[in-house]
Amino acid sequence: MPEPQDERVRVYHEDGRPAGALPRAEAKRSGLAVGAINILLVNARGDVLLQLRPEDKENGGRWDKTVGGHVDEGEDFDAAAVREAGEELFGDPASPRVRLGRDAAEYERLAAALDLSRHAVFRRVSLQLNLRDVRIGPGGGIRNVTYHVASYLGRTDVPLEGFAPPADEIAGLRYASPAEVDGLLSGGKLAPNMGFLWLTHARALLALAPGR
Repeated sequence: MPEPQDERVRVYHEDGRPAGALPRAEAKRSGLAVGAINILLVNARGDVLLQLRPEDKENGGRWDKTVGGHVDEGEDFDAAAVREAGEELFGDPASPRVRLGRDAAEYERLAAALDLSRHAVFRRVSLQLNLRDVRIGPGGGIRNVTYHVASYLGRTDVPLEGFAPPADEIAGLRYASPAEVDGLLSGGKLAPNMGFLWLTHARALLALAPGR
């Protein structure tokens, strides 16, 4: 299925000020920064939940972050993270199995209280302005898009069969050990921005796993 290029996503000025919304394809060509979110989740053993990109999508055939997506018109970064996690993990943008901790204390409270074999919980850890993203287009070729990206880290112990990812967006899910993620990165099998996320956030992510 082709990318939904007519979907309106939020765009921003270099300094982070909102600049309205544009259809996705136009937003990526506009020179303005496009709003996006990235989520990385780890289980109790320290294995990272990855998604496989379909061949007909950007970065097709490569392993990517747990959840990623654009900030839609009328959303902020946190609302986009909750919606995208619900859609990509459980097939429901309003899934009650997705919980956002607004700060470190709320995240810790949720992670301790929830049944993580059924839920995913995360919190925002960074906001990267003016990230020059490198994307591999369907069929090859390089695309560059400027993004303001909010990144989230968190926990889940949901077994793979407990997820319901949309087949047109995600070709598969896997839990990968840190060594396996390192191998995917060194072998060119990670999406480029997942490589960036792994290098910059792996230590903080793995520190969330009680089994490590």
